[in-house]
Amino acid sequence: MSKQDYSSPPPWIAIEDEVPQEWRNNVLSKLPREKGWGEPYLYQYQGFWYQAFLFHNVLGCQKHFQAQNTDLIVASTPKSGTTWLKSLAFSILYRKSYPPSDNQHPLLTKNSHDLVPF
Repeated sequence: MSKQDYSSPPPWIAIEDEVPQEWRNNVLSKLPREKGWGEPYLYQYQGFWYQAFLFHNVLGCQKHFQAQNTDLIVASTPKSGTTWLKSLAFSILYRKSYPPSDNQHPLLTKNSHDLVPF
């Protein structure tokens, strides 16, 4: 099994400027919306409110993402302990290879964002 490269987003992840106008007109125009803060509107889909470019990504994930039994999803909002969470996940996954007492533990010399990319 080959190792996947998670150093950049999958091709179906869009940034705000990449959401096609046709998609905005055909899909977003049919959803409930409220005044937003980052974009003019937030759109409701499956009980959650999204900015247009985030909603586009949600649909991409639902359509293309196939979870594997070995997947570990680490999710947090910015400035809420992402570095700590990635360090914890790495430590748990590799505890047999790198016990906490190991003087050569990768977390002693590398940033957790390098060890757990994306």
